[in-house]
Amino acid sequence: MYGEGRSAGFELTDSMTGEIYFTMDVDVNRPVPSTKIYEVEGFWFRGAAPSRMVADKLSVISTGKVFRRIKDVADLYYLSKVFRFDPTDVRWALENSKRTLGNFADFLYGTEALQHAYEKFRFEGDVSKPSFEEVYESVKIYIKDFYNSLN
Repeated sequence: MYGEGRSAGFELTDSMTGEIYFTMDVDVNRPVPSTKIYEVEGFWFRGAAPSRMVADKLSVISTGKVFRRIKDVADLYYLSKVFRFDPTDVRWALENSKRTLGNFADFLYGTEALQHAYEKFRFEGDVSKPSFEEVYESVKIYIKDFYNSLN
């Protein structure tokens, strides 16, 4: 259920088997972000541009919320595998969505607590769970332009 500062969450499933094809979050009552057309197994839809998704997740993991939202770290790991990171586009998306960045201190220096949160996190379906080290190092490299610009 959506609410103030919370997206609506949907699961798209096979009505016969109940198999989950994919999940999606939909922002409600927010400015329309830049969009992109996506296709999943023949189903076409318009969704947030990758730069907007990265900006939203960066705004979370740059603060102490990262421990409660470890899923955003995992999402950035997967985004890093399929989308090139363009700092200019992400900065524009941050500004356009009125999101701000923290100092990344918890992400950079709270690795023990992050690993604990990651180990407790459960992936849905048959998705194999990469090691914390692989996820953390990939994300750290992917977002380095942002935490380096704060120092």
